[in-house]
Amino acid sequence: MLAAILLFFSCRSDEIDIPQVSSYNIVESAYMADSVPFSVTVSAEYPMNKVQILFYFDDVKVAENIIPVNKSGTYGGKLYVPYVKNVSNSTAELRMVAVNKNFDFSTKSAAINVLRPLFPYLMLKTAYGDFRMEPVDGEPFNYAVSYEFPTQELNGIIEAPAYGENGNSFYFGGTTIKANALETDSIPFLTDEPVGTEYTVSFNTGTYEALPFVKPSFDGVEFPEYADGIAVVEKNLVQNQAIRIRGFLDIADWWIDPTFLDDNEDGTYKFRAMDGKYRVTADRNLNFFRIEPMNNDALADFDPSTKTGGVWVNGGIGSMPGSAPAERLGIPSMSANPCSWNPEKNFAMAPMGDGIYQVKLIADMTLFRSNVSGSNVGIGFYQNSRSLSSAFSLKLVQTLYGSPGVPESSGGSARFEYNAGTSDSNGPIIVSGSNRTLGAGRTYVFTLDTNFTPAEVSISLE
Repeated sequence: MLAAILLFFSCRSDEIDIPQVSSYNIVESAYMADSVPFSVTVSAEYPMNKVQILFYFDDVKVAENIIPVNKSGTYGGKLYVPYVKNVSNSTAELRMVAVNKNFDFSTKSAAINVLRPLFPYLMLKTAYGDFRMEPVDGEPFNYAVSYEFPTQELNGIIEAPAYGENGNSFYFGGTTIKANALETDSIPFLTDEPVGTEYTVSFNTGTYEALPFVKPSFDGVEFPEYADGIAVVEKNLVQNQAIRIRGFLDIADWWIDPTFLDDNEDGTYKFRAMDGKYRVTADRNLNFFRIEPMNNDALADFDPSTKTGGVWVNGGIGSMPGSAPAERLGIPSMSANPCSWNPEKNFAMAPMGDGIYQVKLIADMTLFRSNVSGSNVGIGFYQNSRSLSSAFSLKLVQTLYGSPGVPESSGGSARFEYNAGTSDSNGPIIVSGSNRTLGAGRTYVFTLDTNFTPAEVSISLE
């Protein structure tokens, strides 16, 4: 048996034949995206399988060409020089691999200088026509076109013309931009500039960087990908600073919390609260931004010693359940996201500084209008972010009387009153008067002064 095995391997060794790349002919220099003539001669005693031509930049394989062959000989054709990003003019290594039917192989290497073409122009191709992108002065490989495009979501593909005598035209395209894309591989350009406003589309053929790609952001910080319709950023904000919210094409459909943000009417918002770190939650399910004060990496609880931190609001049915719906307080609306005395639905007041906190509520939107006999809304104020266990003691020092929203000291009945609380509130509350309408669309400002015990509540109409 041993003799038979030795005989088998002895015969097998005689059959081993390593094919060789005898010679080759290829240009010394080429541009990316060129098709250059080449020939390679291979020799082998036994049948061949293929010749592989591999391109390497810095020992990283970036392209491969395969030539099926079955015998020794000289083979030629056109060799495509790969177009890749983030590689400057450099020397590429060309590895030629001769492989026989037993997959025995040998390799020979050659050097080729590869240059990045400086196209005279690019062509942006869209459903609205073709637009010539010109080189940007002083920015090599950068091209741009400015136009009043009729859409904020511009799907397009970029055509590069053939460059030099061996060049090929090709497309840049795809959500993740690549060279040699198909005509159907659109680049989803996106801007939040108003339709009809001129904006610039640019592209760099070296880095594949393109604009505009406006991602959802708050004050320059990009939101991460949504998870179940929720995306969160945390950052330091400064009182009265201008904030721009970008990347939300349907921003007109989003609810902007007036407690924290005033509309500057120029596309920006003024931040009302004091300097500090805040969590901003973009809720795609409800189309609103929840803003909450933080202490380091957690939501801020109220610090009674410094009169800083967070003050949290909750509410629902007050001292009179009546026959009205139970949804009586909530943001962005009491009907879509009612608090209903659920501590997980606590929302923040804006810390204004010096122990003063404010919240703005809009009658018939975030606040029950109280126009149903025997029904009212109760509002409580709490020291912990997600709890109703630490309610502030309260004293109502200013309320509203008379006709809806008229701040009179007398005349008519009170629109809001102090109440010792309910079992749901776990503490004292401010309630609205039953059958005392607050006036749909009116904004009521609740100001809590924590420098006093009980904390003083005043209510005004904005």
